[in-house]
Amino acid sequence: MRNNCAAVLLVFALSGCSSSPPVNFYTLEQPETSTAAAATAFPHSVAVGPVSIPESVNRSQLVVRITPNRVDVLEEEQWAEPLKSGIAQVVVACLSADLAGASVAPLAQSAASTTEYRVSIDVQRFESLPGKAAIIDARWSIKRTASEMAPVTDTTHVRESVQGEGYAALVAAHSRALATLSRAIAAALIAAQGEK
Repeated sequence: MRNNCAAVLLVFALSGCSSSPPVNFYTLEQPETSTAAAATAFPHSVAVGPVSIPESVNRSQLVVRITPNRVDVLEEEQWAEPLKSGIAQVVVACLSADLAGASVAPLAQSAASTTEYRVSIDVQRFESLPGKAAIIDARWSIKRTASEMAPVTDTTHVRESVQGEGYAALVAAHSRALATLSRAIAAALIAAQGEK
């Protein structure tokens, strides 16, 4: 009798799993429309990292803003990789496109002893407004590793409109916002290469 009950419970558990809604996974990507905005050659190595993000979005699920005081954590809509890693990868890709001749890599994959520049990014706001906008506020700094100069620091605010319906369009807006952030960093790197 006990075995029969266990079997029935197992059937119900399995049927419950099979009726669960599918989980959709998303990645941040370099936008197809991203073009090399900087014509100046930049024959230097750059490491991107560390990247920090607000704790409220430091999870696998997408977090969307519903009201000023309420967010929804979407169990069926998730990032395919840690959000910090995804942000770093997009910035690396965009800087590689915007800086002619640069060798750009995430900090974890770069040779720290030979990297000439290090870019750290503190994302202070990563807001997702479904059907409306992706908002990123980031404070970033550039450090020339072999120089005694103080790091170059700045803050970039980007609000990118969502083009289309669904969460894929929202994620694409975040990718475009990161491309805008990357262009600001690229311009600062070009300015910094002439300084001693």
